Amino acid sequence: MSSDVGATVPHFYTRAELADIHQDVLDKKPEARKLIVVENKVYDITDFVFDHPGGERVLLTQEGRDATDVFHEMHPPSAYELLANCYVGDCEPKLPIDSTDKKALNSAAFAQEIRDLRDKLEKQGYFDASTGFYIYKVSTTLLVCIVGLAILKAWGRESTLAVFIAASLVGLFWQQCGWLAHDYAHYQVIKDPNVNNLFLVTFGNLVQGFSLSWWKNKHNTHHASTNVSGEDPDIDTAPILLWDEFAVANFYGSLKDNASGFDRFIAEHILPYQTRYYFFILGFARTSWAIQSIIYSFKNETLNKSKLLSWCERIFLIVHWVFFTYCTIAWISSIRNIAMFFVVSQITTGYLLAIVFAMNHNGMPVYSPEEANHTEFYELQCITGRDVNCTVFGDWLMGGLNYQIEHHLFPEMPRHHLSKVKSMVKPIAQKYNIPYHDTTVIGGTIEVLQTLDFVQKISQKFSKKML
Repeated sequence: MSSDVGATVPHFYTRAELADIHQDVLDKKPEARKLIVVENKVYDITDFVFDHPGGERVLLTQEGRDATDVFHEMHPPSAYELLANCYVGDCEPKLPIDSTDKKALNSAAFAQEIRDLRDKLEKQGYFDASTGFYIYKVSTTLLVCIVGLAILKAWGRESTLAVFIAASLVGLFWQQCGWLAHDYAHYQVIKDPNVNNLFLVTFGNLVQGFSLSWWKNKHNTHHASTNVSGEDPDIDTAPILLWDEFAVANFYGSLKDNASGFDRFIAEHILPYQTRYYFFILGFARTSWAIQSIIYSFKNETLNKSKLLSWCERIFLIVHWVFFTYCTIAWISSIRNIAMFFVVSQITTGYLLAIVFAMNHNGMPVYSPEEANHTEFYELQCITGRDVNCTVFGDWLMGGLNYQIEHHLFPEMPRHHLSKVKSMVKPIAQKYNIPYHDTTVIGGTIEVLQTLDFVQKISQKFSKKML
């Protein structure tokens, strides 16, 4: 490259020059610098990625891209001060859209109208949480746990039915804590990072048994690159489930002649029949996530910029599992019921979390990184999300995530405002011919199964070639 990207003197970049620098990164040249663009200003994130509070992975998804909208949606105003430390220059504005390209014009107009709506909603207080709502949410969630543990303590030694009911309530409690942790992870409730993080690790690590640093890193990446193949971790579920043609091609393409017997067995005899075991494996979701998060927590030297918070996370995880084990052993008499309490509580949470997550985006369009790079951020969020029309009970059970499109357009908006905003967002999408999909619980489930069936048929073709 002719220019010194890492120079401290601000430099003016052309779009072509930025594309060349991005290609150097893709080619893994040692001197290549990682850049992002926010509001036509260029920032060198090569070294900062390791210190990024939201995780390294999410920031790297925006390398070489215009990250203006995604940065604005996922950061408080104070983040701009941190970003300023990486400033290396300005870049030329994007070229005007061809007046004959109606689709591109609609996409740009939709994005601008969503930006304007966001500014309007901020002024009207839609991003301010209701203290009363969250007092209600926290207190009723804790009540579910208290009732469950009270039943276990009172009748756990005498009644198998009581153990089953208690396990189901504890599983429901963990699921509801997951939604609370999700709210705090997006700074929907408390804007002060220090106070917010205390609540976050309490509802995540302490009472739910998940490492919130692990989850935030994963979830932030999902928001930044929703349904983008190779970037969104929520659809990267091989070799358990494959959700799109990209995943099939990548998985089967990675199986060379020296692939292990286990990998070949999965490729030939498991994945081509994924609709048959889909509902079965959902129950293991919590256990899988808990194990992954524990490994992440104790493998990484520092989970957060704050070492104190990092150790707080680890200690809370240990306390959670010690307390859970104590209650299980001390309040239940038979080995059979101890095993049942563990299995039922884990499976209840697994199903109640995983079914909601699957309904949010699985079965919706999946983009390649190249396609995503040429798609407006807000358009991507709208097209890849699925809203689910529910009763009041459904809203409660799904933690407000049935308004998935609105949540992805405005991640920091408290969940109790999302239903009101839906009536504003949907007409804008329809106005500019941007696909906006909402359906019922049954309809969404059928769509997920239809996608799995479509992908498994592709897997069957690949597996036949291997025989």
